[in-house]
Amino acid sequence: MASAVTNKEFYDDYFDSRQYIQTYLAQQSEFFDDLTGMFNGFLKIFTSGGAVEGNTLIQILLAPFIHYTVPICDYFTEIIFASPHDKTIEEVEKWLKNKPDAMDLSDIQKQKNCDEKLNIVRRKAKQVLKCDVLSSAPLSPISLPQADCLLLTHCLELFVIDKKTFCGALKNISSLLKTGGHLILTISLGCTYFMAGTVKCPHLYLDDEFVRSAVIEAGYVVVDLHICTRQLNKSYDVSDFTAICSLKARKEREMSSDT
Repeated sequence: MASAVTNKEFYDDYFDSRQYIQTYLAQQSEFFDDLTGMFNGFLKIFTSGGAVEGNTLIQILLAPFIHYTVPICDYFTEIIFASPHDKTIEEVEKWLKNKPDAMDLSDIQKQKNCDEKLNIVRRKAKQVLKCDVLSSAPLSPISLPQADCLLLTHCLELFVIDKKTFCGALKNISSLLKTGGHLILTISLGCTYFMAGTVKCPHLYLDDEFVRSAVIEAGYVVVDLHICTRQLNKSYDVSDFTAICSLKARKEREMSSDT
């Protein structure tokens, strides 16, 4: 089902964004309570040394992780979503247009001030684009000014199947970020699979040392890194991840994918 370097065929055929939302983000999910520490780690990283801000935020996602964008939307003038997954693009577009059959984020809306923030995301979201992380021009044929912040939420480690390809893909998407801009990355550690409904989805096994070194190799200086250890009972087998890593890095130089 997977090609030599990606799991694209698997996700195109089997991954269901709505089932993912139900598995992890619905309040009745056992996973929901564990999210608090993970989001706190993400927000701590985002604001460490001063919050990242600027004109453009580009978020690259495989699943529709709009909830990461919600608490930081005030810091940017415009938001661009990009994904290698056609169904995720479709789901995000439906949600932005507030269509009746859009994915249900009502449990996220129960959080304080979230209704207002969700509407801000809708207003500021300018485009939802197809992204090829294996291309040196990931958004081709679209050409955009480089962004102030690149938010990478649980994407590359799902889409690629080896560390070399992960590093190349990270360098590719870094071309979307201006020098001096910031990469904010959230990534699962010690993970080989996760469930989306009844579908068992593959995941590249990574540790924090590799993640840090890959980011540095891609032309960044790591500003801060936070690890939130899994609190879920290990018998809850929705995934075998051991921790969530949130990382903030500043882009120091341009790098080609062949570097």
